[in-house]
Amino acid sequence: MAPLVPRMHVFEIADFPWFPNFLRAYFQAALTAAWTTHVPILQSSSPASLVAGLLTTHLGDNRTETNIHDYVFIDFCAGGGGPTPSIERHVNIDQQRENIELPEPVQFVLTDLHPHVELWSQAATQSPNLSYVRESVDASRAPRDLTARYTRQGKKKVFRLFNLAFHHFDDALARRILRDTVEGSHGFG
Repeated sequence: MAPLVPRMHVFEIADFPWFPNFLRAYFQAALTAAWTTHVPILQSSSPASLVAGLLTTHLGDNRTETNIHDYVFIDFCAGGGGPTPSIERHVNIDQQRENIELPEPVQFVLTDLHPHVELWSQAATQSPNLSYVRESVDASRAPRDLTARYTRQGKKKVFRLFNLAFHHFDDALARRILRDTVEGSHGFG
């Protein structure tokens, strides 16, 4: 069955390998600002805050059987960091603010095919619950040792994050990424 609305495959000029890295950093900073800025007249809160609320609502907090603390969130297309550091802060700080007894903070991991270690290390200094993988990670063939370090002995479930990243992929690559996600994760969004 054909989709009602065809999937969009668009590109950003910063996706091209010839695009200067120093300009790519400005593009990524602008995207991060769009995710993390709250415009009071137009929004009830920032998009990153809304995503954090959705994750907590749909995965549950420490008072429910399904528990967000059972997951580690791995952003497989983190770019320059995007909304993930802000989502992490909202998930962990909002639960502390609600006086929810936390078994441990929720962990978030940044990865990308083209890692931005300098930006990620700056973000990781702001929270002990945010880490990153220095090496290139292909979302269509995620290293099993990456997910296994969190799932050993049933310790955690892996939830893969893709924050508005799928427009970068053609249909064939998008299928490979989704297949690998379904085969190697417990959830994705």
